Amino acid sequence: MTRHVILGDSDDTQDGSLAAAYAALDEGRFRTAYDFAVTALSAANGDNPRLEARALACLAHCDRITSHLRRASGNSRRAAQLFEQLGDAQGEANALTTLAHVCMLLGRNDEAVEAALLSVQLCRTKHPQPPTVLALNCLGLAYSWGGDHQRGDAAMELAVETARRCEPPVSIFQPRLNQVWVEASRLVDERFHTGTMGSLARLEALVAECNDLERHGSALGLLPGLQPMRSVISPASRALLAIWQGDLSSARAEVEAARRALGSDVTWLDAFVRWCMAEIAWVGRDWATTQHELEKMRDLALSVEHEQLACRAHLLLIQVFELQGRCEDALRETRTLRRREQGVVADSLSNREALVSWRLGARQSERHLQQALMASKQFERWSLEDALTGIANRRHLEQVMGDELRLHAATGRPLAVALLDIDQFKAINDRFTHQVGDRVLKTVASIMSSQLRERDLPARWAGDEFVIVFCNATADIATPVCERVQSAIASFDWGSIAAGLHVSASIGLAEAVDGDTTESLLHRSDTSMYRVKPRFGA
Repeated sequence: MTRHVILGDSDDTQDGSLAAAYAALDEGRFRTAYDFAVTALSAANGDNPRLEARALACLAHCDRITSHLRRASGNSRRAAQLFEQLGDAQGEANALTTLAHVCMLLGRNDEAVEAALLSVQLCRTKHPQPPTVLALNCLGLAYSWGGDHQRGDAAMELAVETARRCEPPVSIFQPRLNQVWVEASRLVDERFHTGTMGSLARLEALVAECNDLERHGSALGLLPGLQPMRSVISPASRALLAIWQGDLSSARAEVEAARRALGSDVTWLDAFVRWCMAEIAWVGRDWATTQHELEKMRDLALSVEHEQLACRAHLLLIQVFELQGRCEDALRETRTLRRREQGVVADSLSNREALVSWRLGARQSERHLQQALMASKQFERWSLEDALTGIANRRHLEQVMGDELRLHAATGRPLAVALLDIDQFKAINDRFTHQVGDRVLKTVASIMSSQLRERDLPARWAGDEFVIVFCNATADIATPVCERVQSAIASFDWGSIAAGLHVSASIGLAEAVDGDTTESLLHRSDTSMYRVKPRFGA
């Protein structure tokens, strides 16, 4: 029986939908697995945070396998947050491992390394466990994609050692196969920088070990759904080695086996196979075919949000153009790669404005490691908190609304959003000073927070505008809460702040509908607020 690390919990999966999802993943029925996970999330209904966290972790894994990477990023981040709130370190570690892997594929290497290292820390126990193997395996991939192949290989060697020390031991196939990938990436980078391919001895040894594990039935994946992918990754990896050894007959046979194993849905594996086909043409100096296959590799990688493979295709194209003396084409491709890398950086910064770039793997001291982790969490909190009021800021609000709208689209779970505006706030500033205005803003934020349900999110949008996200709530449920907030603001003893001060607020409410975006839902809330505002004399 295949032994898995069940995402977000122990192997005892009590919820029938999640058990069915994991079984469907192993059978290669990824869409069915996703539907089962959605059913589990719907069953959680916002009242069962543990099931909600496990379902989100499963959804993130399904999206990772089917190359819906940005959606996987949001779900895995939310799952990690829920597990942290529940005090479930193993669940949080597994969700962070998924997050690290997805961020790595999206090109956010710093964030990937940080999440993987935190996962490794959370997995540390007296006796090695499979989640530690996964976290170290992911850390190795993150290092390698970031260009540090030596550190990547070292992390995976530690994953192999940890797998062997587990009781009972778990298969070392997954980290070994990923070491094949790391070594192949290192060789390609070396060829790009030096013009020649380095020694294949290390790659030959790793491929031989993986082949031996497969022959003896030990090629087990630690995660559900990886077995069907093995039928593509293994022959494609063998094909790369055969190509670089000059055995094109064997290489073509392996590539054909990998192509036959591809599923009907396009994933990053399609781009991987195209890379192998390009390498075959490269050996024969068939530059037109090489260029065509690399361009297909690039386009396929972009279609599934795999920024790393897309950048790899650009690098290979640059070298192909240089080998032909097509300097202008090589320069054009270099500029395109540079723009893509800048876009990846901008995307990463927009997701983490307070990104802390540090490499925990190089730290020798456990004390330094813990301090770095604490600093990272503090920066994350600062980046999501409004400096004046202490509630969620605009960035945090947009993240949560994005997650909730995706959940609404996937499951139909209701979502309501209210926009609150302080009446005549400019007059308050003008009459009572901006210092008093700041105290009003902080007091309104405090009143809002005290009146909301535990799962709702109060946030400062801009100036004197606030937003309330009512998770898993219809407008009918949210309306009395809004009225309670409005009444509490109006009845507060504002004279204790400044004599003669009176404050009221107008609130507009809207419920999410199919096709809504953050902007459209907030716009309807804003429109609703201005329809009622004259009633308050503003």
